[in-house]
Amino acid sequence: MQEDILIIETEIIPNGMGGWLLRCHNTETGEERICQSIEEYNAYLNECAFNTAKSDFKVEWLESPKATPAMIADVRKRLMDHYKKLEEMG
Repeated sequence: MQEDILIIETEIIPNGMGGWLLRCHNTETGEERICQSIEEYNAYLNECAFNTAKSDFKVEWLESPKATPAMIADVRKRLMDHYKKLEEMG
């Protein structure tokens, strides 16, 4: 039985200028979106959660073979900083 969970698959990809992008795939709608920042990514996740009839959602991070360890570390740090700021806002 399939769980009532929306899955957003996310992969870190190089942007061609030394930075990174997040390629996201909504498994319910098939939509693919490229996010250029953590804030844009967070807004996309909120949009997906708001528009689904499913009871919950989760992010599955895909292997990112084209991303460098520095890109992965930067995304991780920015995510942690973003969520810490959200927690502080209450």
